Amino acid sequence: MMALKFFFAFLLVLFLSGQGYAIDSYCNINVSIAKTGRIVKGSPEFEVVLYNTCPCNQYDVVLSCNGFSSIEPLKPEVLRKEEGGCLVNNGGHINGKEDPFKFQFAGTLPATLFAPISSDIACS
Repeated sequence: MMALKFFFAFLLVLFLSGQGYAIDSYCNINVSIAKTGRIVKGSPEFEVVLYNTCPCNQYDVVLSCNGFSSIEPLKPEVLRKEEGGCLVNNGGHINGKEDPFKFQFAGTLPATLFAPISSDIACS
């Protein structure tokens, strides 16, 4: 009987993992960075787009931002430096692929900028 319960639990885990549910929430935040073509005070402008590929919203998204600086300061509700990284969208939700979160900045682009560090998941 115990072996049967273990077998069904194992099948449930396999089924859920096949549905795209993540164990690590931040692994489903994809970050795209591209030049916009604009020059601001002599530096290129970049657009950063965060795509949430989870079936649920994610919030309290923190990205790496060591060495990040922008020619024109970003609003803190868009991207705010905190200990351990940068908080995105004032901790608010990053919705699904159809509604990515975007922001622009002008400056230099360090190699390890904006890698996802952590987030929390909110399923309704």
